[in-house]
Amino acid sequence: FPNGDWVVADGYNGTRVATLDKNGKMIAQWGEKGANNNDTRPNFFNNVHGVAVDPRTLRVFVNDRGNHRVQVFDKDGKFLDQWKFGDNPSDVHLIHIFDGYLWAADRGTSKMLKYDLEGHFLYSWGTWGDFPGGFWGVHDFSTDLDGNFYISEVDKGGVQKFRPRAGANPAYM
Repeated sequence: FPNGDWVVADGYNGTRVATLDKNGKMIAQWGEKGANNNDTRPNFFNNVHGVAVDPRTLRVFVNDRGNHRVQVFDKDGKFLDQWKFGDNPSDVHLIHIFDGYLWAADRGTSKMLKYDLEGHFLYSWGTWGDFPGGFWGVHDFSTDLDGNFYISEVDKGGVQKFRPRAGANPAYM
């Protein structure tokens, strides 16, 4: 958050999201253990596997991996919205917000997914493979100031770097 507060996901040993101040003091926490694969109740999680904060609105987007969905909260943990990534084989491991869009790494489909912040699917790219350019177990991703895109893969092991082509449509980046 702009004031130095931060948010973490506790999804393997817990079923919660926590916010802490810049000194590490607990401010708030929310979440309860839910059912797996089909729980639609707000604030119930199964494997919280990543959070992302919209820097403009301070909304907190929570990847409820076991239920194939995103839950959206205000900065204090009040439930606002939710949407599904899709049914099996969907297995989103990580979400980030870049330039007003939510990007998700879907290990189950070997694709990068792009959504607007209201949950409308916009675009996907990627394919499974253990070759350069293929995805096998994407578990983290990031970008740099030059527009390059990086992924780390747990199944294939290692990191890949993707450079945008000259003249590439920015809507797909």
